[in-house]
Amino acid sequence: MKTVFCSHFLLTSIPSQNLVFSDPDQNKALQGHYVFKAKIYDVDGNITSDQSTFVLGGKVYGLMGTDELRRDLAVGILWGTPLALFIGITVSIGSVILGLVYGVFAGFKGKTTDEALMRFNDIIYAMPALPLLIILAVTIGNSIFLIVGFLVIFGWVGIAKVSRSMAMQIKTLQYIEASKLMGQKDFKIIFKHVLPQLLPYTFASIAISVPAAITTEAGLSFLGLGDPTFPTWGQILHDASVYGAAERGLWWWILPPGIMIAITGLAFVFIGHAMDAIVNPKLRR
Repeated sequence: MKTVFCSHFLLTSIPSQNLVFSDPDQNKALQGHYVFKAKIYDVDGNITSDQSTFVLGGKVYGLMGTDELRRDLAVGILWGTPLALFIGITVSIGSVILGLVYGVFAGFKGKTTDEALMRFNDIIYAMPALPLLIILAVTIGNSIFLIVGFLVIFGWVGIAKVSRSMAMQIKTLQYIEASKLMGQKDFKIIFKHVLPQLLPYTFASIAISVPAAITTEAGLSFLGLGDPTFPTWGQILHDASVYGAAERGLWWWILPPGIMIAITGLAFVFIGHAMDAIVNPKLRR
């Protein structure tokens, strides 16, 4: 009876993947050569196997641990860094430039043109961005380039409102009135005299807009709507959620991408506030 109890205790304490190759009474691997045979069937008969490896019990660890497929998470974090910067900087530059030109043109022209353009801006601004992004990702596609385009479409409206109000103040200055009296066209005045005055605001807005783009893309990827062919931080968190990393205590699968998203967002927020304080003397007091 005592032997049965010990054997049962040893059997339940040994992982199943190790139990196949060990003596349950001693919990030691049996000596000898192990041969594994696998039969693979294919219709065409053109099966090839290159660099096959056998992993037992997940005893493969990278710098930050591995995921369910034994992939080194450190490699995913490193590859996700340029992707996050590409998404954040591209979306912020595109949305700021689009909103800047749109708002300055509306504010400079005024009257009916300004009214029509700003009503369209209000329509886009009132639309719920995240549900529409989910619908567009499901219906049109979830390519990373399409996601960047979708984020630009919904990211320019706030910039347009601010740049419009600034353009309405600039167009009342004397050198703008002088340019009109000299016969310069509106487009030339806008690109030569008005937009250069808004460049400091433009650089600060680009820096501040980067975290929003990164977190939005990470949210879409976490919901399973991102591009699965790119190892973004949101895609890593999505895989962690699918395989139950939190329930299994695999903290190394959750914390590194989450920390990288937070650090990157905070860094660009600090950069944006520093640039805003430089170009806006009132914030220095």
